[in-house]
Amino acid sequence: MQKRTKIALIALAGLVAVGGVAAASQGWKHGMRGQGHVEFTELAERYDADKDGKISQTEIDTNRANWLTEFDADKSGSLALAEFRNLWLKAQNQRMVREFQRFDTDANGQVTMEEYKNPLAGIVARMDSNQDSALSKDDMPTRMKGRKKGHGEHGQETGTQ
Repeated sequence: MQKRTKIALIALAGLVAVGGVAAASQGWKHGMRGQGHVEFTELAERYDADKDGKISQTEIDTNRANWLTEFDADKSGSLALAEFRNLWLKAQNQRMVREFQRFDTDANGQVTMEEYKNPLAGIVARMDSNQDSALSKDDMPTRMKGRKKGHGEHGQETGTQ
């Protein structure tokens, strides 16, 4: 892999880390669920190694070093794209498990149709400010109307759902 590509990947990883910490500093919540949503409990799950309810910079740095070592298959001290992909997939898998647990309200290891529908049940009735029985841009709070399609609160891409 070219040196520029490695530098770009390291810079990208740094930006992702900074974004998560910045989100955490803004009240521990950021974005919408499934779209960059970060809570303290999610950060603590990964970084609070001594489980004291606090995240120190040392804990973050140690976690990052451990994960880099875990996924650095060629022991080069840096992650190639394929190695970073495996790290990213592990992090996304942890997020997926948390989402499953949020849906599985009775904790039986199964998500029923009722549990799956529940988070958005009544959303149209709650947010339909113009009473037309549907959601549109006109129903969104003023601060959200100016956003570009597919971008979150601070301009980051949110993906599709």
